[in-house]
Amino acid sequence: MSNYQVIRSSKNKHMKYKFLALISLLFFLSASSCKDDEPAKPDPPRDRTKQYNEKEKDSIMHYMQTHYYTLDAQYNVTFDTIDPAGSHISIWDDANLVKLDVVDPKVDDLHYDLYYIPFREGSGQAITKMDKVLMSYKGLVLNGKVFEERIDNLPVWHNLLTVVDAWKEVIPHFKAGTYTDNGDGTVTFSDYGAGMLITPSGLAYYEKYQNSTLKSYSPLIFTFKTFVVNNDDDDDLVKNTDEDLDMDGDPLNDDTDEDKIPNIYDTDDDNDGVLTKDEDANGDGDPTNDDTDGDGVPNYLDADTH
Repeated sequence: MSNYQVIRSSKNKHMKYKFLALISLLFFLSASSCKDDEPAKPDPPRDRTKQYNEKEKDSIMHYMQTHYYTLDAQYNVTFDTIDPAGSHISIWDDANLVKLDVVDPKVDDLHYDLYYIPFREGSGQAITKMDKVLMSYKGLVLNGKVFEERIDNLPVWHNLLTVVDAWKEVIPHFKAGTYTDNGDGTVTFSDYGAGMLITPSGLAYYEKYQNSTLKSYSPLIFTFKTFVVNNDDDDDLVKNTDEDLDMDGDPLNDDTDEDKIPNIYDTDDDNDGVLTKDEDANGDGDPTNDDTDGDGVPNYLDADTH
């Protein structure tokens, strides 16, 4: 009896070890599987100076030297490769090509060549970097594939304070146009601005992956039309540019009444209970020149004066 018990105990002990070994193996495999399922950490952004000077600058120049564009009557653009036996003028040799020297937003000593061609300036209101613009546009990579588009009959408002840097630099060189209400819920635009730009990735999306067509570190082409401009975001009779009180180019850090609403979006800039547009004492449509108490502070920024 005792021998049987010893043998049984030994077998149980052996089975126990096998069971524990199996549990350990399953735990290891499970941990390994979970580890494999974890998303890979993204690579750190490339050196911006090397990326532009060693990879993108020449590729942009090569594209412009080997491609040309054609326009239709509505300023829609088509790009194609130059046939050496043909007579097309390259983008690089276009008489209207403009090159801007733009400093990288993150590296002070890195200068980009930003190119644009104005097909038509526009005959309407001027555009500033602080305005909203109703636009149609098309974005392409250098291989000609379109990654984003808004057509003329479905334009979209763009706040130039929040778009890519290339747009901030180029779009203010254009003007809005005019439009006619057709009476059926549609409008017809005319005399609008139209153009194209070619930008390095450092003034666009850089390392940010957008979609299957637009990869990281892609130089880009944009064609665009500027239909309407809104230069008074909060409709308070003070232009967006005049809301930048410290004139540092950023109206989002100007908040007179410290209510955490920048003046550019605040309908009562001094929080005195009187709307800014109602502090236009002389009725000329410009509250910035009304200073009732003569203290050098316009009424709309002076909580003590209405």
